[in-house]
Amino acid sequence: MADIPIQRKEGRNIWPLLLGLLVLVGILWFVFGRGRADNTAAARADSAAAASGAVRTDSAAGMAGHNMAGAAGTTALGDADIANVIHEVNAGEIAAGKIAETKASNAEVKAYARDMVQAHTALDKQDTKVGGQTAATNAAIRDSVVNANRAASSELQSANSGAEFDKAYINSQVQGHQNALSFLQAAQNQTQNADMKKLITAAIPDVQKHLDRAKSLQSKIGQ
Repeated sequence: MADIPIQRKEGRNIWPLLLGLLVLVGILWFVFGRGRADNTAAARADSAAAASGAVRTDSAAGMAGHNMAGAAGTTALGDADIANVIHEVNAGEIAAGKIAETKASNAEVKAYARDMVQAHTALDKQDTKVGGQTAATNAAIRDSVVNANRAASSELQSANSGAEFDKAYINSQVQGHQNALSFLQAAQNQTQNADMKKLITAAIPDVQKHLDRAKSLQSKIGQ
């Protein structure tokens, strides 16, 4: 009978230890097991996005609307989609050019901006005439260009006037026209509209000239 109290005392000491171990195991699983699960989920999400051919835009410095480089190459676009993207690209160029006309300090940069406003206004009129009012089937691509335009406009507005702005604007023009050229070349092979194909074919060499001119200015004022 003298042993009974001792056994009960030992039993009372074992249970807190077991409970403590269970709590510790639970904590370790939560920290490490959940972390692995989250990483696995993230990896699966990235893989799904890559597999779906999701189109991503560059940073706003890539420039207003032109950030759709490769869009036509990774996603099937209808004529209305192509027309909408070209319209938003033009809108972004016009907006950026007007800002540059006010904030740029370099005379050549100002002249370039003025020419971009005129050229893209003319191209937009042609695009609107050819594209008509047909509803787009891929609004997401158009919306991504609109968002890029807004971000680029905000960056240009916040940049200091003068040399800093000149570099920011011209650097964005180089990247932007490179991307625009890629988009037009891809869209040229996808459009089913003869008039749209003609418009794009005529626009490609003009965009190439804009790019070459921007690169020349970039070499003069620095990056």
